[in-house]
Amino acid sequence: LLRSPRRERQLRLEELPSPFDVIELRDARGQPLYDAVSYETTRGCPYKCAFCEWGTGAIGTRMVSFPLERLRRDWEKIVRAGIANIWLADSNFGALRDDVEKARMICELKQRFGLPRTFATSWSKKHSPRVQEIVLMLHENGLLPFYQLALQTLTPLALQLCHRENMAANVYEPIAQRMAQAGIPISAELIWGLPGDDLASFERNLDRLLAKFPSINIFGYTLLPGTEFHERREEYRIQTLPVAGYGKAKGEYVVGCHTFDRAEGEEGYFLITAHLLLVSGHILPATTRYLALRAEVPVGSLLRAVADALLLAFEPQLPGITRGERMEVYAARDEIYLAVLRQPEHCEQVIRDTVRLWLASHAADLIAPLIESLLDIDCMLRPRFGEAHDFYCQVCCDAEGVLAELGAMRLPAPALFDGRPRQVRLSSPGGLGVVLKSPDGGIWL
Repeated sequence: LLRSPRRERQLRLEELPSPFDVIELRDARGQPLYDAVSYETTRGCPYKCAFCEWGTGAIGTRMVSFPLERLRRDWEKIVRAGIANIWLADSNFGALRDDVEKARMICELKQRFGLPRTFATSWSKKHSPRVQEIVLMLHENGLLPFYQLALQTLTPLALQLCHRENMAANVYEPIAQRMAQAGIPISAELIWGLPGDDLASFERNLDRLLAKFPSINIFGYTLLPGTEFHERREEYRIQTLPVAGYGKAKGEYVVGCHTFDRAEGEEGYFLITAHLLLVSGHILPATTRYLALRAEVPVGSLLRAVADALLLAFEPQLPGITRGERMEVYAARDEIYLAVLRQPEHCEQVIRDTVRLWLASHAADLIAPLIESLLDIDCMLRPRFGEAHDFYCQVCCDAEGVLAELGAMRLPAPALFDGRPRQVRLSSPGGLGVVLKSPDGGIWL
């Protein structure tokens, strides 16, 4: 690794010219050339997380801002050109007082021009009243695709080695529930593979968060040059594999270190795969959330068991994918997702058999009838191939009431599972394999 000499940071951002003074935003027909713009309103990050390039100090630990007038001018050019989305490259949006005014400017543009359609960013690591004000403002103006709380891990040793300190659970958990009940798309972000973590702890943490957050994004840890963990990779016995986790670009994904061996590390990636397929991909979300809220059986390991059973059952439809090669499975998750949903009856039977066995093996037979109703709900709401169409299903519970309670992160009352048969009419948009091609895409739908 070659290091260039240190250079003085540019702290007077107002001296930098705006690229939007020279970039063409429309084609010859007047149509927008871009769907989205990545834009920075600040530079710098006050944190020095050991896994993050921002934490190296390369962009500086002091945050400095571009002038508000420049942002107003640039953003108006962007929306006047018809570009639909503005996504910030800031490290801690909401940390600075001016960030409220920036959010207000974006909302005013939406009211005047109908754009941007969405406004996304990396949020402040502190869920302050200012951040909550901004989130609510963006949500009320239909601009918030998600609000992500970057927890990364809850394991004490991993947090210590990363130089991170999360908010106390008794602070963020009620905030997450209030936002979920208000319909605000809040999610938690986790990273598997950080030194100091282990799969058993990570899975317990995931089970806890599945009962608190309506959405969770789990990313594999990519070792980045210049970061503290990269510098100390020998000390922490870090092992990596080149994997194309997203798209075609390969990164150095961490599969082992001093606190988990390679087999455990790769199984952690299988947990990510299982969560993506079954929860983000809308194959088993209601059942997963209900079990997490009850907190009577382990849920993360159930997701792995179901995903493993599906791989075994669909082996003939997945030539070239070896079930035991967990990193290979992780990279092929899109293909697996479409293959299992292409045969919905077979998929459903495998899931039911695995869940029933799991409940029996964890002495949870008393809730088995309720789980059958939840499996019915998941089955009828699963993504489907083909054109948009209406269809009917029979369920033996108040499905709308159950989903409303689960959506608010509350455990549905037993009275909602009354065993009375009901016929439900549903409308499916179809589009699986055309619009929705990946379980990752389910996160944003």
